[in-house]
Amino acid sequence: MTRTTCWFESLAPSWLMHDGGYRAALTQHLRDRVEQQGHEIVAPIRIRVTEGEVPPPVGMVMLSVETQVEEFDVDMGAG
Repeated sequence: MTRTTCWFESLAPSWLMHDGGYRAALTQHLRDRVEQQGHEIVAPIRIRVTEGEVPPPVGMVMLSVETQVEEFDVDMGAG
């Protein structure tokens, strides 16, 4: 089995990153995306402020929402 990081970024007003409802929605969105792809989450979902190549506009932050999933390694052999 291989662990893979699944993530997405969200540009949000800086005050919204402390809102529990918004953080819950981001967490649920990632959980839904991962489950829709048929993977199982094996690590806690983390939300953190991230730095991008371009700084966000004044009053905004870039949030990174990430977790890890396990994927099965399939060896087809030399058939």
